[in-house]
Amino acid sequence: MLAVVLSVLKIVGISILVILAVALFLILLALFVPIRYKIDGNVPRMKFGDDYDSERIEFTIKFHWLLHILSGRYIHHQDDSFVIKIFGFKVFPRKEKSEKKKKRDREDDPKEEIEVKKEDENDLSFEIGEKKEEKTEAEHKNDTDVDSITISEEDYEVEDRSIIDVVEDVISFIIKLIKTPQNVFRKIKYTISRVCGKINMIKSTLESETFKRAYDLVKGKLLRLLKMIMPDKSDSELYLGVGDPAIEAYVMGVYGMMYPFLLNKLVFIPDFNDKIVEADIHLKGHITLFTVLYCVCVCYFNKDVKKVIARFKKISER
Repeated sequence: MLAVVLSVLKIVGISILVILAVALFLILLALFVPIRYKIDGNVPRMKFGDDYDSERIEFTIKFHWLLHILSGRYIHHQDDSFVIKIFGFKVFPRKEKSEKKKKRDREDDPKEEIEVKKEDENDLSFEIGEKKEEKTEAEHKNDTDVDSITISEEDYEVEDRSIIDVVEDVISFIIKLIKTPQNVFRKIKYTISRVCGKINMIKSTLESETFKRAYDLVKGKLLRLLKMIMPDKSDSELYLGVGDPAIEAYVMGVYGMMYPFLLNKLVFIPDFNDKIVEADIHLKGHITLFTVLYCVCVCYFNKDVKKVIARFKKISER
């Protein structure tokens, strides 16, 4: 008997270990296998103004994970479409039955016909009830109109007031007029003091060593994320004219400063005469979930970052 129990426990333990190993393997795959994306865009030659039409812009985003086990695409055109596939089978959006198939199913199933008839009868009874309610509401409105007329006639009866009451009302009104500017001035003074206090608190927070350490940490992790998300391969062309030679020269200066990073990735062709744009974009890159989770967790659980967030919450609630 003991041997049977031990063998059962052994089988259960082995199965649990296998399940845990498979789950761990899938988690590692999800974290370390990158999601690869590809972006293809086309902007036809258009002039800024009447000729410009955003609907003529086309771009496609494709992504896949682990030998196309999970894949998808988004196509932006006149009719946008978004599709997700698993093992080559479309999961989203689901196919909807055509109207002919729905009619055939209803004809084949007599229960649905009975339910449809019941729904139609319920709709008719509901419409009749609504009409009755409208009638009762109209009658009620007439009654209320009559009551309001009688009440309004009673309101026209003005009671006799003494001269002392009138004088008291005038004095109270004058006192309110005198106190109103004082109250407004106090409120303005109070709000200015609050704003100045918040500005001083923000200034002291930004100048503290805790904020500097938190800023350096978040900045480094954010740059790492951007470097990972940026495309690995790029073959793009941009033909741009802003209509002003001075601004066009400024744009070329910016492109010149970024030329070491954009070499063999982006070709920029300026136009100094017309306001025109044309682009042909092809990008490829990858996103690793482990890097995203690592950067987010390091920033979120850092003590300096928590202190800075708590400080700004305290400033906003004050």
